[in-house]
Amino acid sequence: MALLPEGDGYGVVWTMTPARAEHVLALSDAAFLDALAAHFGSRVERFDSVTSRRAFPLALEIARPTTGTRVVVVGNAAQSLHPVAGQGFNLGMRDAFELAHTIIDTPRDGLGDAPMLEAYARRRRPDRLSGIVFTHGLVQVFGSDLPFIRWPRGFALTALDAMPAAKRAFARAMLFGVH
Repeated sequence: MALLPEGDGYGVVWTMTPARAEHVLALSDAAFLDALAAHFGSRVERFDSVTSRRAFPLALEIARPTTGTRVVVVGNAAQSLHPVAGQGFNLGMRDAFELAHTIIDTPRDGLGDAPMLEAYARRRRPDRLSGIVFTHGLVQVFGSDLPFIRWPRGFALTALDAMPAAKRAFARAMLFGVH
């Protein structure tokens, strides 16, 4: 679940199974606000109103290839990631950064040619694939309430929180990717 700034308020991204989403969408505004408050617990003081609700089925989609004749596909156009952990935006920023460096390092007569685009795609591949695997894995791990997954998940989060150096390294990897 995420609260995202939207206009003067916030938008909510609430990930759930399709059956649960159908049920929640059918709730009255008051019942929806109650369910939202129960899910958030004490982390948010209160929710006042609901303006609209929509469901978007999530599916992992990967563009292959990500380059073509004088074309580069970046960010969520290259892969639609689950919106967990904000990694779609981060991956798109890293795509754009690497593309800018590739353009700067390429002679003018080589801009957009196959060798330039292949070099860009080759350099982006490890970070791109690790971002895809990581976010898809998070959905699988955090989408399960099975005890044999819930307990190790909680332990891992507690351990990460208890080790500031590991926490910083993890945050750095989420921002700057795999090199």
